[in-house]
Amino acid sequence: MKQVIYNELTFSQFENLGRESKIQHVITQRAGNNGSEFSLSLSSLPDKSIIETNRTMLCAALKIDSRKLFLPSQIHGTRAVEVTSATSREDLLETDALMTSEPGICIGVMSADCVPVLIFDKRNRAVAAIHAGWRGTVKRIVGKTLQRMSEVFGTRGEDVIAGIGPSAGPQVYEVGAEVIENFSRSLGDHGDLLTPTRPGHALLDLWAANRLQLLEFGVDETAIETSGICTITNNDKFFSARKGDKGRFAAVIMIRS
Repeated sequence: MKQVIYNELTFSQFENLGRESKIQHVITQRAGNNGSEFSLSLSSLPDKSIIETNRTMLCAALKIDSRKLFLPSQIHGTRAVEVTSATSREDLLETDALMTSEPGICIGVMSADCVPVLIFDKRNRAVAAIHAGWRGTVKRIVGKTLQRMSEVFGTRGEDVIAGIGPSAGPQVYEVGAEVIENFSRSLGDHGDLLTPTRPGHALLDLWAANRLQLLEFGVDETAIETSGICTITNNDKFFSARKGDKGRFAAVIMIRS
């Protein structure tokens, strides 16, 4: 990944998606202007006006109208919503993946250890933003969103460019028996996803689990970029729920107007 600065705000960008002139994308970081925390989730602070100000600042950096920014109310499910200019905020409730083919519509998801996945269908000029925590990953939200994109836009694996964003890394993300059982049941014989540590616990590789779903859809392995940035060990740059943070960073993407 690379760092970019817009309007004095520092963002992360995928190298592969950054080479695509027809789209714009950024992943926000923890720090805002003047050292303030740049959370984008309305549920992260009692004073929602601070979050609205941060969202306005993000839109200004991207040079879009704030009414063109769509962020869902996430519940660790698999619901994927197609976003257009007519989409209401109520349409985004209980949603963990957004997709659009409308230029100028900026869609995103919020995270603090869960995996944000950004998708670009270069043939059909459609994009998606997916929130994949362990629950969403077990429920195969990435694969289901790609299937939904196939139905709506005609998306094919060979036309997809994908980025797997900063999240809890496989070196430190230890999970218990419930998560181990769910992953074994959902993803089958992929022992490399779980590394046993102590009785009833294992390190989980969410990056590999979501990469697997991209590959299963037919996305070329060379078109998938994994950030390799762990939010737990890089807590100075990204919010981490495991570290007790209430804030959330965002991964957003749009088709340029």
